Amino acid sequence: MARLHASEAQIGYDHMSERSQILVVEDDALVSDVIQAALDSRYQVTVVETAAAAMDRLRQGGIRLMLLDCTLPGGLDADLLPEADRQGTLVVLMSGDPGRMDALTGQTRPFVLKPFTLSDLVATVERVLSADAGEPRG
Repeated sequence: MARLHASEAQIGYDHMSERSQILVVEDDALVSDVIQAALDSRYQVTVVETAAAAMDRLRQGGIRLMLLDCTLPGGLDADLLPEADRQGTLVVLMSGDPGRMDALTGQTRPFVLKPFTLSDLVATVERVLSADAGEPRG
């Protein structure tokens, strides 16, 4: 389980002016609730618990970044990451096993290693979004 500290839920954001849509794919309600609380003041956050629900939401469009737990019950849909790529959605993986993340995707993607602190998670989200800010959207 992620190391989550309530005091970290109120992290300030200054450099991003748009409210990007973030999709959190996490089956642990406690973890997803705290992640949502940490990001909600700066981003539009949607939480889903399954890969199937994530696929449905991705296909609706408009998701800028997906935080994806790599160890969902029932596994990951093989088409989920390719669909995110087709939609131009950035992906940050979450897992306790970095080797599993590389094996699942066949490529290196940004990740947060569980247990993580919310400050590390927020810093990763901001870094990925900032790095992509100048890139054309797909």
